Parts: sequence; structure tokens; C-alpha cells
Amino acid sequence: MIVFNVVAFGPSIIDPSGRNVPLPFTPLVTAHAIVSAAWLVLFLTQATLVATRHVAAHRRIGMLGVALTLVFILVGSFSVIGQARRGFDLSGDIDRLSATPGSSRAAGTVGLLFLFLNFAIVVGAGLCYRHRPSVHKRLMLLALLGGLTATPVAHLIGHWAPLQPWAGVISPVSGIVFLSTSAIYDRVSEGRIHPVSVWVPVLWFAWLLVIGFVILPSGLWEQFATWLIR
Repeated sequence: MIVFNVVAFGPSIIDPSGRNVPLPFTPLVTAHAIVSAAWLVLFLTQATLVATRHVAAHRRIGMLGVALTLVFILVGSFSVIGQARRGFDLSGDIDRLSATPGSSRAAGTVGLLFLFLNFAIVVGAGLCYRHRPSVHKRLMLLALLGGLTATPVAHLIGHWAPLQPWAGVISPVSGIVFLSTSAIYDRVSEGRIHPVSVWVPVLWFAWLLVIGFVILPSGLWEQFATWLIR
């Protein structure tokens, strides 16, 4: 995931010629980038501690993870609202995927808040089941793969022109692939798929369909988005 984020966000930083706003980042976006990177590093640290059987240290650092997760959700949400108010993406990557003008575009941008809501729900469930390792680790993994991949995928597609015509295929397929990783691992390593690896991805994907086809196109959501970015 760390490498994937570097590949997704790196090109618009290395070659800023296609950006809507030149570097450096705005303070809020900088904070979002730092907190997001910190969360990924923390996840890697926690997984490494468990793999090396330092469970006590894993649990102590987990308290830091709770605070960092809250900060990540808050800063990320404010970043989404800030982008909706600006009316454009700083890197220009996401803008190349959507040419919808006006309030409909704002409604779509505000819809990114659902990514943080979904992430918060699954991480929260993971924390509630922290004393059941087989459930906890799968929930945290699915939070990472389901909640923190949609935006990098969008930036990756938006930056590379040959991928843009396939955005409608790449986005859902990549989501299915990421959310299936836990089940694939279960099947290969344990010979059976854990229920969490089945039902969380199924419910998550079904919820994304509701968001994309029912909530975001509705007039009520557009009214909410307009009110929120005032």
C-alpha cells in the first residue's frame, strides 16, 4: 500500500506541469498527506510487531492508532470539503476523470466523505474486536484495502491518459480485487475463508453501489453538498 500510494501520487509531484495548483501543497492538504503517511507506517509497524510476536508492544501502540485514526478522518474530511469549495483538485488528476460542472460536481466531491465514513466504521469494528485476533486483523486489513485505495486509484487513472477511457472498469474491478485479498489469503494459507473476509467485502461493495447509484445522484444529497460547502 505504501508503494502503491507513492506510485499514485508521485507523478504529479515529480512532474507538476499538469497540476491545477503548483507545489507546495496548501497547509490542510500537507497535513492530510502527513497523517495519511503516518497511518500507513503505523499499520506496517503494527503488522510487523505481531509477525515478530511483540504483541504487548502492538497493543500499547494501538492506543496511538486510535488517536491517529481520528485525526486522519477529521483532516481528510476537511480536505474533501476544501476541495469541494475550491471546485477543483490541486493535482488535476481527479479533474481529468470528471468534467461535470457546477453543483453536481460538488456533490460528487462531497461524496468522498463516504470513504472516510466507511473507513471509520470498519476500523471501529476492528477496535471493538481487538481481543479476537482473527477478526481484528481482517477488519483492519479490509479497512486499509477498502478505505484507502479508491483515491490513489483515481489519481493513478487520472494522471495516465491511456487509462482514463477505462476508468469505469478499472475503479470497480480494482475495488473488488483489493477487497478480495483477505479471502484469497485465507484460502491459500488456511484452506478456508474466514466469514469476515466474505461478509465485510460483500456488504461494503453493496453499500458502495447504494452510494453511487442512489444517494449521490439524489437531489437531497445535492442540497446537502451545496449547504456544506457554503
